[in-house]
Amino acid sequence: MNAEQRSSIRKAISLNIVINYDMAYSRRWKVRDLGLNGAKVEMRRDELLQGTPVEAVLVLTEHGEYGLHRMPAEVVRTDRNGVALRFRNYDDRAYTALVNLLYSA
Repeated sequence: MNAEQRSSIRKAISLNIVINYDMAYSRRWKVRDLGLNGAKVEMRRDELLQGTPVEAVLVLTEHGEYGLHRMPAEVVRTDRNGVALRFRNYDDRAYTALVNLLYSA
């Protein structure tokens, strides 16, 4: 699948995200849109190169409580507006929390 093709809805949202890379990089940024497969993150385009594997850490609600979700991801695009991440295999808890956020009214 091409990095530009999306197989799920995307939702414009303002949400904090922590991006961890290697043992030396951990910074907080803002998510601008989010989907089941990835996120657009408002960050400097020179922070991480395309193809870089990262860990995306999101705090999402589940059953009325906040839960911390660590999701493996990859930088698939950089541009002047930020960085696009594609999530890789993540657990059922994270999937449920994303679905609840994305498909709620």
